[in-house]
Amino acid sequence: LDVTSSQYLVTDTEFRDTSFRKQLSETVKSLLSLKVIPIFNENDAVSTRRAPYEDSSGIFWDNDSLAGLLAMELKADLLVMLSDVEGLYSGPPSDPNSKLIHTYIKEKHQCEITFGDKSRLGRGGMTAKVNAAVCAAYAGIPSVITSGYATDSIIKVLQGKCVGTLFHRDAHLWTLVKELGVREMAVTARKCSRQLQAMNSEDRRKILLDIADALEANESLIKIENEADISGLAKSIRVLADMEDPIAQVLKRTELADGLILEKTSSPLGVLLVIFESRPDALVQIASLAIRSGNGLLLKGGKEAKRSNAILHKVITSAIPENIGEKLIGLVTSREEIPDLLKVICMILS
Repeated sequence: LDVTSSQYLVTDTEFRDTSFRKQLSETVKSLLSLKVIPIFNENDAVSTRRAPYEDSSGIFWDNDSLAGLLAMELKADLLVMLSDVEGLYSGPPSDPNSKLIHTYIKEKHQCEITFGDKSRLGRGGMTAKVNAAVCAAYAGIPSVITSGYATDSIIKVLQGKCVGTLFHRDAHLWTLVKELGVREMAVTARKCSRQLQAMNSEDRRKILLDIADALEANESLIKIENEADISGLAKSIRVLADMEDPIAQVLKRTELADGLILEKTSSPLGVLLVIFESRPDALVQIASLAIRSGNGLLLKGGKEAKRSNAILHKVITSAIPENIGEKLIGLVTSREEIPDLLKVICMILS
């Protein structure tokens, strides 16, 4: 592999020493700065463990729990644990009815999973890996269990591809509607609504105030997810840019007489007026489609997203070349301007 490695043997009792844990972190940082990969293992030569192996110290008892402990001690960005199967399954991997769980949600999967036999290659098996991954994830370190047989497993994990099973402390926030079941959601929502209706006005008011506080408290998390949405918007625009030109496409050709051909071709409408909801992503999508189809555009978004629409409009129009002009796309910002727009529609289309 053309890399330098260094073996580091540890015992569970050493982790009770605060100075050891601090020095451990410094040592690893030093090795990494020298481009040396540290390899950790339990020092079996001086270990006092006896079969059957048990977590008598409450610190670690196999390489899985050691990996989780090291990830937390070293404040790792990611923990990847390799297994002899693709990841965590809903049942024994040998059972054809078992399904690979791509994202582990403790509240959902803890009681649903049936573990099979322990691995022949280690002490703990999948149960130990899951416990280590859960501990690391709840400490703020994303963890992935994936196959150690595939040579590119780690690379795919680092690329963010959907391989193995992901453990993340915020995974419960990402649960898809189809995973919960639409019927289950509807029944639960109905039950909760009855409880809400039984509350007095002051209690419902307090819920709203708590929601407002929660939004402010989670501002950084919301921004992170928003950045992911923006990245998706940019990708969709590039896909649209690479599509076949929709202008002057022959849709139908009819021979009316000898040498006389009638063609139906696609052409721009001219100027579009689009009024849309308070969804900033709609502005980007509509503007992109208008430009690709050769149309001018007037936009009116909801007041709730006024600031977002304004900055998106500014960013988009600033990228329009001068020979076209940034006035290609106009943004209506007040409700009072709507009547004036309706009055000039005929002039715009002529």
